[in-house]
Amino acid sequence: MKNVKFKLFVLAHLIFLMSNINAQSKAAYPELIKESEALIIKKMESDQIIGVNAVILVDDSVIWKRSFGYADKENNVPMAEHTVVNIASATKTFTVLAIMQLQEKGLLDINQPINKYLPQFDPLTRGENLDDVTVKSVITHSSGIQTDVLKNGDLGSGKYTDVLGFINESYLLYPPGLVESYSNSGYNILGHLIKQVSGQDYPEYIHENIFAPLGMSSSGFFMDSLQGRTRVYSGGKSMHDYGFRDIASGGIYTNINDFIKYARELMHAYHGMNSPLIRTSTIREMFTLQTGSAVLESNKKGLGWFMFKNDSVFAVTHAGDAITGHAEICLIPDKNAAAIILINSAEGESLKRDFTFKFIHKFGLSVPDIIPPPVIKEVHHEINPIDLPLVVKEKHTGDYSQGFSYLTVSLDDDNLVIYRDGKQYILKALSEDEFVPYEVGQDSLSVKDKERYCFMDYGNFHILIHKKGEQESRLGYKLNSFNTSKFAKKLGSYEHYGYQLLMGDTKFKGAALSIADDRILMLKLIAYDGEYPFPLNVISDGYAITSGLGVGFGFTVKFTEDEKYDLIDFGGITFRKLK
Repeated sequence: MKNVKFKLFVLAHLIFLMSNINAQSKAAYPELIKESEALIIKKMESDQIIGVNAVILVDDSVIWKRSFGYADKENNVPMAEHTVVNIASATKTFTVLAIMQLQEKGLLDINQPINKYLPQFDPLTRGENLDDVTVKSVITHSSGIQTDVLKNGDLGSGKYTDVLGFINESYLLYPPGLVESYSNSGYNILGHLIKQVSGQDYPEYIHENIFAPLGMSSSGFFMDSLQGRTRVYSGGKSMHDYGFRDIASGGIYTNINDFIKYARELMHAYHGMNSPLIRTSTIREMFTLQTGSAVLESNKKGLGWFMFKNDSVFAVTHAGDAITGHAEICLIPDKNAAAIILINSAEGESLKRDFTFKFIHKFGLSVPDIIPPPVIKEVHHEINPIDLPLVVKEKHTGDYSQGFSYLTVSLDDDNLVIYRDGKQYILKALSEDEFVPYEVGQDSLSVKDKERYCFMDYGNFHILIHKKGEQESRLGYKLNSFNTSKFAKKLGSYEHYGYQLLMGDTKFKGAALSIADDRILMLKLIAYDGEYPFPLNVISDGYAITSGLGVGFGFTVKFTEDEKYDLIDFGGITFRKLK
């Protein structure tokens, strides 16, 4: 009896301490809480957002948690802490955690080629060595694997293990290690890798090795028929959720309470506590800056996480953005703090982003802290133009793809010239690869002494970078020249046929193939929500790729024909025109 009384005393004391810590923590962050609530209320009204759940944790304690709006507006069901929401690409943090668990068990090594464990992996190449596509390069989005596969993108017609076969029919967009280019396809291949190495289907592995140890009993996948799942909204109206095929890159559904368990456990492991999930050394590796995984990076990254980092503090974060809604989890491990937001509406991207920015700002971070170091680390400070041989200047001339557009560097009176944003600039050499721009006025030239245009080579890629002070813009890479006559019969308007995307406004009506400026092959996709023009980098008569540097929308384009039609395949979406 005495022992029972002692245990009750200890329990009561712990409850008192935790409630006191909670009260102190909440009192320490009233401005953050007030601003977060005001932001959510404002954005819900202005952006037609139907339901939101959000939480902030500090020192292992929930200092604020609140539900807003509706999980089911039509039936007046309010958003609640048990409401289950698709976290979209935040799923990728679970996928990498699973990969790192398998590494701890000695079943794989992320520094080894992915085809060592998944020998079926065999995409088309232009001379790249597939041994350079390591597991780590896929984790860090620097493998060159195509962004997405659109065909059979819903669970009704496809499964995540189909993606590997589609990728094997596509080209690597870049040499491994050149560009950070976000790839959902890569993460679905990681899901396939988990299945191959563990012997368990991806959902089964995640349930058994992550959800179950944490008691995440309300978490799962679309096919799990989870209780309390929200309806999803676009334009204030509910829409049918078909479920995405890409479960290893964006398929997890959870509620705010389960997501809190996940965030807490990762930070417990980081701080040296015994964890059923992961070793402290492993989670610290995942939260270590991996900048340098690619020559051209857009964001600082860990393993499976994006990073904000300055000299005194860092945060790891991953967002999820889908037509079904938005989510973000942000951890500041050294401060033992976290923020999570779940949104059930397609219009929630801006709210999700601003909520996270407010949180990291409170802990001394800002948006520029996610930007990696510059690629061009040194430039000539003195402007002393030199003359270059014509052959060097000609090397830099050409058309440079920018994803949805292109710019041209040409020779005019022995000067390199570039047009940008309606203005003409003469580029004067400070070295063979570094140029200072002079803006051409009506009767004068004005030097832009804080700006540089720099060229660099990586394999067969000739890359143009604009540098203004410490800011860099990757303007693109030089497109291949090709025989335009080989495509003359393929030009024209195409109708869509075959598989159609089931969700969202980007459903395809047709396409148009043309040649711009007598030398650039252009593919325009015509969707119900707009038109998307792509300058294509031609590989052969039968293949091209959409081009640009890390625009996150890279696809292989295949040209074929049958007896009746010319055919175009874009990421598995097909178009045809009569011959």
